Amino acid sequence: MPRRFLFILGILMIVAFQKTEAQNVVFDTVGNAILTADTVVKETKTTKPIKAQKPHSPKKATIMSACLPGLGQVYNGKWWKVPIVYAGLGGLGYLVYNNYSEYNAYLHAYEFKTGDLPEGETLNQHETDLANRYSDSQLQTYKESYRRDFEFYTILTIAWYGLNIVDACVDGHLYNYDISDDLSFSVDPYRPIEQPVMMPKYAQVGLSFKLNF
Repeated sequence: MPRRFLFILGILMIVAFQKTEAQNVVFDTVGNAILTADTVVKETKTTKPIKAQKPHSPKKATIMSACLPGLGQVYNGKWWKVPIVYAGLGGLGYLVYNNYSEYNAYLHAYEFKTGDLPEGETLNQHETDLANRYSDSQLQTYKESYRRDFEFYTILTIAWYGLNIVDACVDGHLYNYDISDDLSFSVDPYRPIEQPVMMPKYAQVGLSFKLNF
């Protein structure tokens, strides 16, 4: 009799303990759900809206470089290109100016030598030295040489200016382009989606090669 009573008492205690644990689990689950909901509401209230960024405009970069060389490069974030742009323009501009000045000097000296100098014009010291140093044919040769160089460097200056515009346009188009350094190669088993009915089993197995740039 005592053994049977202890056995029944043990069973009742086990059942009561399991009910208590089940109630605790339900309470914890509901409590955590309430806390989670409160946290989400608070985070939603405190989170500030993210401002949408304006899209990068290649057209704007092109116009900016056309108006002021190097400005489109600054807009594209390529600051290091600005000194290169102005170094090229400065060097070519100096060559254009120097060749044009020498061309005019030799032209005036040649006109003075041949008597074609317009009335009222006088020679400066540099032009006088050229007229005294060279003959008519030599002055003509040097004059034409400086004229050709002047035209050549003028074309190069225009080309450099155009290259500045093209560079800003290209960088503007590639501004949001994702250039990844990931180069991987993988080999996977090939499994056709639809297997032909008449295809033999050995022809339905293979390998697929994948190359990612």
